[in-house]
Amino acid sequence: MEKRRRVILYGKSVIMGSVGASLRDAPGLETVVLDTPLATTQGLAELSPDVIIFDLEAAHPDAALSLLRERPGLLLIGVDPASDELLVLSSQQKRAVAVADLLRVIQRAALNPEGDEKTRECSRSGAECFSDMHQEG
Repeated sequence: MEKRRRVILYGKSVIMGSVGASLRDAPGLETVVLDTPLATTQGLAELSPDVIIFDLEAAHPDAALSLLRERPGLLLIGVDPASDELLVLSSQQKRAVAVADLLRVIQRAALNPEGDEKTRECSRSGAECFSDMHQEG
């Protein structure tokens, strides 16, 4: 039997209600709704989340952000109800080999201020980007 991924819906906004209703019957997922976000990282960690979804306009996921360093593989997904965008943060960490890697991220952003797919990905999960760019070039 495949392990079900635990998805925490962090907050009680209308968008979280809609997301929860949509995910409730999704195969392989167990959804847990937190109407009142937990104040401590420990309380959230005890729920053993694989994914935490929150409304970018309503929730302040301080405990969830703190949990990113402690839980490898955790995804923190912010849903923006005013647009069709998601902000995806990952707990995966990689080293920047040199300052040149950081400079490439800055230069890409300066050359393309609206951001291409790679730049947006780098700005949201910068550590992953360093490794990719180092391999590119």
